[in-house]
Amino acid sequence: MIRGVYIALIAFLFVSCDSNRLYEKNISIENDVWSLSQVPSFEFENTDTVSDVRLIVNVRHSSIYPFSNLWLFIHTESPEGTNSVDTLETTLSQKDGKWLGDGLGDIWDLQSDFKTVCLEEPGTYRFKIEQAMRHGNLSKIEALPGVMEIGLRIENIE
Repeated sequence: MIRGVYIALIAFLFVSCDSNRLYEKNISIENDVWSLSQVPSFEFENTDTVSDVRLIVNVRHSSIYPFSNLWLFIHTESPEGTNSVDTLETTLSQKDGKWLGDGLGDIWDLQSDFKTVCLEEPGTYRFKIEQAMRHGNLSKIEALPGVMEIGLRIENIE
């Protein structure tokens, strides 16, 4: 009996710790090298058309990532077919080279707030995240070594 209460309490704590999460999915990057041709996509079924939500981009990378930031294009398609593209700069390290986020060994996880928005249409929203890194001469960087996963998280706002 007491053992069952402990198990129920632990299960409740795990569920309640992340009660704001509406959606979260992370997609592995093939061979930990993010090429321009790989554009992770996400689908979120929206039922709440009045509350604001927070959109967050998840990045998992290794210490071999050669830059201090990551530029992204985030494509959004509403259920009615309206398309938009936003640009997000995610800062991955401080100026002194110290990685930001949570790390274990040489792997780092970082969540970057994208925007707060009200998804006003019911139905399926589609998001695509495209790497947008450029060289100094503005040519596209074809492959980014050290990027392991890209994800999207959608949260309720308290």
